[in-house]
Amino acid sequence: MNAGIATALDYQSKVLFTHHVVQLALANSTIPIVSTKFSEQSAVFLHIALQLKPDIPIIWVDTGYNTRATVKFAHEVTLALQLNLHVYKPRSEILTVPPSIDDPAHSAFTHEVKIEPFARAMQELQADTWLSSVKRYQSAHRDSLPVFKQTDNSLLKVSPMLNWSESDVEHYRQFFALPKGPSCYDPTKGEPMRECGLHL
Repeated sequence: MNAGIATALDYQSKVLFTHHVVQLALANSTIPIVSTKFSEQSAVFLHIALQLKPDIPIIWVDTGYNTRATVKFAHEVTLALQLNLHVYKPRSEILTVPPSIDDPAHSAFTHEVKIEPFARAMQELQADTWLSSVKRYQSAHRDSLPVFKQTDNSLLKVSPMLNWSESDVEHYRQFFALPKGPSCYDPTKGEPMRECGLHL
């Protein structure tokens, strides 16, 4: 078997596995949700999830620090894919300069603009399953994650695309002619390949 065929089969197996994981998660949940931040490749997992449950709630935590390009992309994808979008924002609308990651105030800032709005979304929607598009190559923490994980508050976190490579994602996006988003600014990360706190 040549390398090209092997790569194609590997990609196809990842797509099939992802569909199987999503189907399994949906079959064993009452109120599943998908989270997104409308980054470059966000349309890929949204497309996969919507094929299996078109009305699944999509949660977007809009920190207030998104660029105009990201806001425009979110609007375009919402219309194109007919998303059942739920937008959650920080309780305070006052924007400040994000603290650096070594600043003691950074943890509180992260909680205010990212973690609290997401927790509020989970509570208000009464979600019991969280489908996420995180991938192993994105950070050291994500490289160690399991596909299924029960959190301390009994929420089942499911990561169907964990084993996808960056080229797998781009191949899927191009094959289905899905839009590519702009670079996404996350004020809670501080540096590349660092977790924002939501997935910890």
